[in-house]
Amino acid sequence: MKKEFFYFLFVIFMTCSPRLKSKIDKNFPPLSKDELVVVLVIHDTQLITGDVIGVIQAKDGGLAVNCTYYENVLSLKKMAREAGANLIKITEYKTPDKWSTCHRLRATIYKVADPKIYETEIEWSENRKLTWDDFKGEPDVINNPNTLALTNSGFGYESGINYLKEGQIFVQSVFNTNESWVALNGRNDYVLRHEQIHFDITEIYTRKLRKELIDAKVTSENLVRAKAIFDKVFNELNERQNRYDDETKYGDKKETQEHWEAIVEIELAKYDLYKKQVL
Repeated sequence: MKKEFFYFLFVIFMTCSPRLKSKIDKNFPPLSKDELVVVLVIHDTQLITGDVIGVIQAKDGGLAVNCTYYENVLSLKKMAREAGANLIKITEYKTPDKWSTCHRLRATIYKVADPKIYETEIEWSENRKLTWDDFKGEPDVINNPNTLALTNSGFGYESGINYLKEGQIFVQSVFNTNESWVALNGRNDYVLRHEQIHFDITEIYTRKLRKELIDAKVTSENLVRAKAIFDKVFNELNERQNRYDDETKYGDKKETQEHWEAIVEIELAKYDLYKKQVL
């Protein structure tokens, strides 16, 4: 059982308050805040089968605050839920430029039968454990002949500076469905538990990154320090994931596997204060 790591880095230099607009063509009951809403990025070419509800937008609202890509996606998800939509397909995306300091998004929203089918990234949640349906990649048996499953997960941050105050830093961990896979003989509960711990370890170091940024009083006005802390914690994550596989023999040593599961549970609790996405 193997894992892969990645990290992503977004650097935004200014933010502003977006103007949110919607054009709703079909009426559905609103969704609760706990119901899944999937966001597909502009280059995602999946065929969507469902009801088109309408179009939503996060546009430039002038020189103010709160329109990083992350914040605007959160706003679009709230609008989608209010309209009863569980899938957002971004159709237009403009990054900050000389005309605007905002990330500007336009999206079509849908009501689909099962939004999980379309997921490409899964944010870590204590209420959402991985299932084998989340491993959508094709097994790479040539380069990994003895591997039962592979988990691709990682963390990243987005930061913004605005004219009125120091910008916030947003940190999140995600599991990449299309880059994660399982072999036919690996689909059992024990292997899945091993892969879940890989994702849980990613979440531990996501929280550790939030804590270190807070302790160092790093804001978006000092991105060099933020990057240095980010790289340090990412390297620690990489070393910890490798040690997990080495000590458990990729999950084959069951007693050691159970020991790691207990350790991970304790460490998640240790950093419980830092499980929020926003610093």
